[in-house]
Amino acid sequence: MRLLLCFLLVLCAGHPLLAQKISYDVPARYERDISRADYKLIVDTSVAIIAGRYSIEFVKGGAIQLVQGSDMSTFNLDNLIGKCLAQQDRSVWGKVIHQHFESLFESFDLQKKIDYADFESVKKYLSLRIYPEATVAQRGGTENVVARVDLQGTYTVLMLDVPGAFTSVHRKMFQLWKKDSAEVFRAALANVSKHPVDKETKTFDAGGTPVEVGFIGEEDYAASYALDLQNNSPEFVGEWGCAIAIPNKGLVDVCKISREHPVEFVKFIQLTKSAVEQFYREHPQPVSTDYFWYYKGNFTRIYVVADDQGKVNVIAPMGLSELMTKKE
Repeated sequence: MRLLLCFLLVLCAGHPLLAQKISYDVPARYERDISRADYKLIVDTSVAIIAGRYSIEFVKGGAIQLVQGSDMSTFNLDNLIGKCLAQQDRSVWGKVIHQHFESLFESFDLQKKIDYADFESVKKYLSLRIYPEATVAQRGGTENVVARVDLQGTYTVLMLDVPGAFTSVHRKMFQLWKKDSAEVFRAALANVSKHPVDKETKTFDAGGTPVEVGFIGEEDYAASYALDLQNNSPEFVGEWGCAIAIPNKGLVDVCKISREHPVEFVKFIQLTKSAVEQFYREHPQPVSTDYFWYYKGNFTRIYVVADDQGKVNVIAPMGLSELMTKKE
């Protein structure tokens, strides 16, 4: 197998047509994390493995695009790059890359056994993932996927969660089920809610004011788990809802909003803003740097403005302001 892999590496590197279509420019989101040489190693090794099974059209921006008509369209390298960077010993990267695609291919073979035209056959694999609008646009937009907007500036995309891989539900597949999208999203959200997550609550001192912050962590499901926070984690939701930040797919920060502590969420945002931006910036699958008011299952953006002196000003959404000023 290693000999074959080496042969494919040499073959792909020496093929003039394919070589011209491979960009080794490190995607902007990874410029601080990986050198051009290391990125090239990941790309070349991945191309060699994928070429044994699929025909490649081009490689650009951290994605390997297959020729039209393949049963796949794109291999995004985000997860793989993260796996490699987690290994300090660069000599094991080849093994990491090989195992990554081995797992993916096993997953693809499993998917071929699923009757995608039958909703009941697919239902248990449904899941959700939240992506920034820009990420969805880079991957072809919403034309061929099933998506809705829960958080302003993002898309919640309907996914299939099969062993070894997440893959989006193609719109043509969705149309075969003849189901209302709300029903399908409910089924996906129910699956997400079954996954165990880590929860923790800590109290921080914000300029003399104690602020209670809740954390939800799970590398694959925390963000989508928070979409149904009132049912999944009612302990994090006050009578007036909560302020919530979802910087990446694996982390959620929450602050309850209640009649007893109506403006604690402002201190929460001021306290956590820089950390939220850091966790967004440094994660391979970011979600949003915005904060949202979560109330009765809906998310409303909270406008946050930092002035020239770094002071963070928070503007409460109209609905929340009405609750605060409403007379008994």
